[in-house]
Amino acid sequence: MRTDTGPIYKSILESMGEGIIFADADGILTFINSTAEKIRGISATDYIGRSILSIHSPASAERICKLLSSLKDGSTLQTRRVIKVMEAYFENSYYPIRQPDGSYLGTLLVSRDITERQRLKEENETLRENMNLGALFDGFVGASTAMLKVFRTINVAAPLNSTVLITGESGTGKELVAAAIHKGSKRNLKRMVTVNCAALPENLVESELFGYGRGAFTGAIASHRGKFEQADGSTIFLDEIGDLPANAQAKLLRVLQDKVVVRLGSEKSITVDVRIIAATNQDIKKLVAQGRFREDLFYRLNVITINAPPLRERREDILPLAAFFINKFAKSMSKPVAGISEGARTLLLSHDYPGNVRELENAIERSIALSSGTEIHPQDLPVDFVAANNNDARHVSPPAGFLENETYDLHHARDGFERQAIMDALAQTNGRRAEAAKLLNISRKTLWLKLKTVEEM
Repeated sequence: MRTDTGPIYKSILESMGEGIIFADADGILTFINSTAEKIRGISATDYIGRSILSIHSPASAERICKLLSSLKDGSTLQTRRVIKVMEAYFENSYYPIRQPDGSYLGTLLVSRDITERQRLKEENETLRENMNLGALFDGFVGASTAMLKVFRTINVAAPLNSTVLITGESGTGKELVAAAIHKGSKRNLKRMVTVNCAALPENLVESELFGYGRGAFTGAIASHRGKFEQADGSTIFLDEIGDLPANAQAKLLRVLQDKVVVRLGSEKSITVDVRIIAATNQDIKKLVAQGRFREDLFYRLNVITINAPPLRERREDILPLAAFFINKFAKSMSKPVAGISEGARTLLLSHDYPGNVRELENAIERSIALSSGTEIHPQDLPVDFVAANNNDARHVSPPAGFLENETYDLHHARDGFERQAIMDALAQTNGRRAEAAKLLNISRKTLWLKLKTVEEM
């Protein structure tokens, strides 16, 4: 004997923290839960039986009609929109609900309160504007909390003469941080001298950095100014400082201590006024412990430290960065690409970016080159973006007919709602599973097990 599960479904919907509204295939409202009543300031009894347009403003009627039509014919799989009601912000998500045979049953509207998240975003943007970041930070894109911390430190450090050590993984933009510091300093009338320590042959490091005198070695027919002399009165950026050989480390320490350089093959001390900015993608403390980097030099360099965060820790910047690169490459390639499809957007947001911003930039450049339309689609992205996403959670629509078909068993209904809650939490946290687990009030292990079950379905 099958139990009447209709009241159970309604209890489930009423208990949800999101506003749940359902309109049938003709756009007539058939269900509004209590959370939706509070969000919209309406009474369900006054609106059940009326058109879904009645809960929207007249100005949005045409847009909603087009949306319902596209959900019905399948041209739109789902859509989201942020709206402001009084002083609160809500994210409205629209989903088409279908029978197993694909026939359209109606539209599900889910409203989530994102006021706190939206206000934090606005505060970040306001802070960025107040810090006059536009002129100082050319090349930077994003207003995430992680990047604002970097901006604040740059803003404070730039006018000083203190040595700066920039840490971070490859591709995080350490050279942009160095450029911003120099641009905001009193030394910006002269160009910053950049040296990639990892690219210099070991036998040429000292001569390149500190110069050499005539006759210092075979072929040295004239004296040569090194990078430090060239940077006199300016800034020198020593990228990949962890690869600097031991002999060069000792001479660099002298420059920091005495402000003098001695050319190779010479005994004359040359005074230089140089600010040093160093960067590394290695763990310098670990190098010190291994005896590969001088401890005294490390402490001389480590006056002000700035960590360039990896892209996976600033996911809210992924789409703005992608838009920036689309504009850049579409213009240079004379391509009409101006946007990103929903599928490609999902792949971009769920990728882990071991190569950080540089990897995203390369992916967008490739996509623009291969794209034949006005949007980037999943097939335009590198194959590892698609492959990685196959191991992540996939979007699963709420069970078709869960409102109309009262004989749908509770087991399937529960699984469907659970899957949807997981997918929505992952979407809301841009794929960050730890945050999604916290949002769902479950452990990371529980979320991992549930995701594994979802993938097997």
